[in-house]
Amino acid sequence: MAAAAFIATWSLPAVAQTSLPDVVVRSPTVTGRLRPDYAPAGVRLGGFRLDGNVDAGVGYSDNLAPTAPERLTGIFLDEALRLSLSSDWTRHAVSVTASQATRRHPDAGSLDWTDYQVGLGGRYDIGRASSVSLGYSHIRGHLEVTDFDVQQSTLNRPLPFDSDVFQASGIAAFNRITLGGSAEYRTVRYNGDEAFLPRRTFGDGRDYDRVTGEATAAYSFLPGRDVMMITRVTDISYLHKGLENRDSLTWEVLAGLRYDLTGLWGFRVAVGYRQRDYEDPVLRDRSSPAFEGQLLYLPSPLTTVTLTAQRSIEESTRATNVSYTRTLVRLNVDHELLRNVIVSAELRGERRNYDRPDESVTDAVGILSAQVFFNRRVSMLASYQRYERLQASAGIQEFDQNLFLLRLRFTL
Repeated sequence: MAAAAFIATWSLPAVAQTSLPDVVVRSPTVTGRLRPDYAPAGVRLGGFRLDGNVDAGVGYSDNLAPTAPERLTGIFLDEALRLSLSSDWTRHAVSVTASQATRRHPDAGSLDWTDYQVGLGGRYDIGRASSVSLGYSHIRGHLEVTDFDVQQSTLNRPLPFDSDVFQASGIAAFNRITLGGSAEYRTVRYNGDEAFLPRRTFGDGRDYDRVTGEATAAYSFLPGRDVMMITRVTDISYLHKGLENRDSLTWEVLAGLRYDLTGLWGFRVAVGYRQRDYEDPVLRDRSSPAFEGQLLYLPSPLTTVTLTAQRSIEESTRATNVSYTRTLVRLNVDHELLRNVIVSAELRGERRNYDRPDESVTDAVGILSAQVFFNRRVSMLASYQRYERLQASAGIQEFDQNLFLLRLRFTL
């Protein structure tokens, strides 16, 4: 895993979905390359393998709460734990996973957060390339204080949420044609005491359930080269009485292509159309082009460049908005400086467009990180993140934030 991932916090409770397979090129990427001398050994338990790691570290931020009246600086303590137990069978599979992350601020306790996730899943293989899968996970996450929805509501501390996700999927392969289908049921519940999160602003008033059904069809004319069609329907229902007008039905149709050009270039792309209709005729329906794409380039065996772009409709926690259109562009560069040293850089831009009122916000994030492997068991991760709000409306001030983080990792 690239070191850049360790600076990020949990994403929004409702995120854009994609059914496109990962870009695959014939040459190994930096993060995908096998390193036998530094690969975790894990623990063998009969037909299962137990993997896990513990992270502990310290960080510093020069702007802990961007909406606070005065600029607040200070250190924070990070801790993370991950465990997974997976079968090692030739057919079928089961797995159990658990992870937890905590951040503590000695001088600003209101900014503390603890996230965790537990999940289990299974796959039943049918024939050579067909299978059915079931999965469940429970997620405790949070929205960061840098999130525009949180700031617009004058909150200056993380907003926690819980989510239960039930998933079922199946895939059937017939020579060059692959058919797939999936269903997901997701709950989103915001948390907080009444003094901090009044119901009329957040809390139960923004709780909702989401049901998504999807069907895909793909044709592979060569290995690593596929064309596909994706159709998806999403129903969102709000639980709080009086907010039924936020209920919506979204449908989307996309055509996609995945292509390995030369073994050093590869891309995936899906373009189409998305329409969201609301229960309340007063609310303006949302429709827009939908796209999701990724370009993978290996200029040398030691460097991997990845460019990703995505446009989606997301739920908003604000009282004045139901949703917003999110456009995300991300550039990642991973480089193997030494056999046991991986350095990474990420540049990410995000734009949100709201309808009620007509508002928009543009954020930019830059991350520099490095991971040093000492042996199979111990590694060190260091990162620097620059977060900057380039443009905002609704009276939310622009800001910048510099964040440094140093961690030690102990692996099974």
